[in-house]
Amino acid sequence: MGKKLLLKGIITGAAVGGLLTLFDRDTRNFVNRKCLQSKENISYFVKNPADFVHQINSTYQKCSSQLTNGLSQAMDIMQQLEEITGNKENK
Repeated sequence: MGKKLLLKGIITGAAVGGLLTLFDRDTRNFVNRKCLQSKENISYFVKNPADFVHQINSTYQKCSSQLTNGLSQAMDIMQQLEEITGNKENK
């Protein structure tokens, strides 16, 4: 029961908070522009599904490459730390 109540409270709080932010004119304009852009993008991708697949694949490749590079750098840093701490322990 506690999990359900917490989840309902979080969702309700997020919805109320989102609605309250729409009292600001700039926020409403921003949301309106983003909704129109989303509508245009969806319409384009519905008409051109191959472009959608290509964009998804391209984004996946980019993220995969960045993740691989990040992991490689992390491994290099760990190796350097092991060398440094190993050298200090031997002294």
